Parts: sequence; C-alpha cells; structure tokens
Amino acid sequence: MSIKVFYAQRGTSLLEVLIAAVIVAVGLLGIASLQLKSIQNSSNAQYRAVATDIAWTMADRMRANLSGDNDYSNLTATCAAAVQSCAMVPTATNAASTDSCSAAQIAAYDIESVLCTVGGEAELPGGTLSIGACVDAQAGDGDDCSPHSTFEITVSWATRTDFDGSGDFEDEVILVIVPGTERL
Repeated sequence: MSIKVFYAQRGTSLLEVLIAAVIVAVGLLGIASLQLKSIQNSSNAQYRAVATDIAWTMADRMRANLSGDNDYSNLTATCAAAVQSCAMVPTATNAASTDSCSAAQIAAYDIESVLCTVGGEAELPGGTLSIGACVDAQAGDGDDCSPHSTFEITVSWATRTDFDGSGDFEDEVILVIVPGTERL
C-alpha cells in the first residue's frame, strides 16, 4: 500500500496578490484624479481672484473719471495694439504745463490699460474686460446716464471645465457698480 500525499493548493497567494494590486491601482488612479481636480480648482480660484481685482480696478477708474461716465458705455478691451497713452504728462517745452485728455480718451485708456498692462491678459487665459451700457436711473430726464445709474463690468476667461453647462468653457466675474455723482 502506497501512501498518498496531498499537496496544499497552489496559486492562491498569487491570485490574492493580483487582486490586491488591482485594488491598489484603482485607489491610486482615484487619488491622481482627485489631485488633478484640486489643481484645476486652485487655478480657477486664482483666475477668479485676478478677475475680481481687475473688475474693482476698473470700477475705481470709472469713479475717478465721473465726468466721462457715459464714455464707458459698451467698451471692450481688445489688447490688439499697444495701449494709447493719454496721460497728463508735462509738455516737452514747459514742465509746468500739461497736455489734457478728454473724458472719452481717459475712458478708452482706462479699459485698455487695466486689462492689458495691469496684468489681466498675462494672468487670465483668454481674458476679456467689457463694460455694458449705462442703465439710467432717471429715464426721461434728458441725460443718458444720470447720477446713480449703474454699469455692469464683466471680466471673463477661458477654463478647462464647463462650469455652467453652456458648452463655452468660459467663466466670468460680473460686478454692478454705481460710479457716483460728479462734484462741481
């Protein structure tokens, strides 16, 4: 009579190692995806902070040029050409005198310089700055942009995520302001 020796099952530890490797791989892919989303959201938060700063800078410039409040209606920064400076600078012949700018020239300079030279174009991918038409607070008074009227400042930029489901892959900050009244 021969003695039969039963050997323990082989291969189970290999199968367990393969299943554990798959579980670890799925977990690592989840962590990598979470890290990628975190970086994207961090970038978008930075863009939103820059856009908010640009909108408030434009609002401050509008408040500084109250005599030209209507000149800001329907303006859009293009950054296609160099910003045309109309700054109040001393003339070449007399340091005490200055060349003056009209309110419309200051408005055009403001919107271009805020987006194109303050850092918005460099810091916002596909960044645009636009100001909507003046919403007249006192319609029928003969003034297209009466005191206490509002403007809508919009700063938008390109994103990698379609946040609002519109398919445009663009996000924006909208600021509605009342520039104030001109003091005489």
